[in-house]
Amino acid sequence: MLSQQELDDFLGNFNARKTTVKKINYPVLSVQPGVPGARVPIELLSDVTLDIWAELGEATLTVREILNLKEESIIELEKAAGDTVNLRINGREFARGEVIIIGNNLGIRVDRIYDAKPSTDKKDAG
Repeated sequence: MLSQQELDDFLGNFNARKTTVKKINYPVLSVQPGVPGARVPIELLSDVTLDIWAELGEATLTVREILNLKEESIIELEKAAGDTVNLRINGREFARGEVIIIGNNLGIRVDRIYDAKPSTDKKDAG
């Protein structure tokens, strides 16, 4: 443990409450613009996978109906062949299409792709 004298010697001017304030001049900050028109080559993104959702409708079922579901059960939705549906990537609408039947499968024929630029207003992109 240090004695009072050793503490006073160590603390020096701090005990005398003498404080020196010096003004520091910082350089002016400026914004450095990015490269105008710089784009990522599409080849860098060609292997990126995205999940796409098609909004085919909603259904209301009771708990009993859900518990009775089994393979090959059918849940009716509002959309039918020929109806228009929205397509989403990561929850954001990016296209619109028509429900079509291909053999035993459903498909979507894309008839409109929305502008990729984010809009500033809240209007529906359709």
